[in-house]
Amino acid sequence: MGLDWLVLKCESCELAFGKSRHAKDLHCPHCNHSQSKVISRHLNANQASRAVSASNVPPEIQEQLSDWLTDQHESFQSPENESVDGNSILYSASDKDGIVTLESLQKTLLQMNLPLDAELFAEQACAEGELLRDGTNRWKRP
Repeated sequence: MGLDWLVLKCESCELAFGKSRHAKDLHCPHCNHSQSKVISRHLNANQASRAVSASNVPPEIQEQLSDWLTDQHESFQSPENESVDGNSILYSASDKDGIVTLESLQKTLLQMNLPLDAELFAEQACAEGELLRDGTNRWKRP
């Protein structure tokens, strides 16, 4: 297992985002700009998610956020052998037309008590062909 997750910083909007190192599309999910620089590499999506969160907050509250995320991560820890059913998550987050929004995905992950970053989850689902981008923070199930 290598460092399979990248945290990148967009050169246009300067926001951080995460991508699998195997992702073919490295466009910024916030502004769709194609140029970004790698700011860190991580073993898994959870580590990358925490790094993205820390990178996108003002410096004056980064330490508070880091402490809070550590507390949240520990309280939502799931057993290692418990697998997450991505199709169930996507089904629950979809509306009647098969549209998944970042907000609906965040809500579903929270309801399922899953400590996953919704944006990274959606990006991985796109990479695997389970979702198609339908706009900013909006996807459609094929």
